[in-house]
Amino acid sequence: MGDFFRITPDKLDATLNAVVPTLLLVDFDETLWLRNSTEEFLGRARPAFLAAALLRALDFLRPWRVFFGRRRARHFRDWLRVLSVMILMPWSYLNWRRIAPRIAPEYANEKLQALIREHGAERVVVVSNGFRPLITPLLNGLELKNATLIAAPITHGGFWRYRGKTRATEGQLAGEALDQAVFITDHEDDAELLRRVGTGVLCV
Repeated sequence: MGDFFRITPDKLDATLNAVVPTLLLVDFDETLWLRNSTEEFLGRARPAFLAAALLRALDFLRPWRVFFGRRRARHFRDWLRVLSVMILMPWSYLNWRRIAPRIAPEYANEKLQALIREHGAERVVVVSNGFRPLITPLLNGLELKNATLIAAPITHGGFWRYRGKTRATEGQLAGEALDQAVFITDHEDDAELLRRVGTGVLCV
């Protein structure tokens, strides 16, 4: 584990030219897609007044603190909010699957997508703390059709997020591959994975 690059977007092309990745990892929310997939899903749940009431009730009761403790609450909050909407308002998820491919290009990081295609990594893996059922239809609407997705499952997403991106990524990709990989993100919270890969790029 080592240090990583902190660069501005205008330096990303030169950085990728210098490393020529065969395995490219890229964060999704607010990196590859310039919105937060969880908040977009919750904000589009219908009817809006019912979704808002449910989310307000959850924020009042804070079950993530009751069941998982204050220290771990941040890892479980979004999971319980999404899970509650999916269970109590299942039509909202069906609607999300329909509209997500359509809205995905509206908020795509087109410059980053173009650089990924231009540099032609043998394998592109999207790594996210977001939820797989929400991100998958968004990816289907982007121009990275062959990208693999590593993201939190909805069945045990809070525990997945608590264990962290690095552990999840190591569980699905060989250690030797990660040693040579490039990881691009705009989140300081990804420092562990940035240091785990061959070349970590924090691009703000």
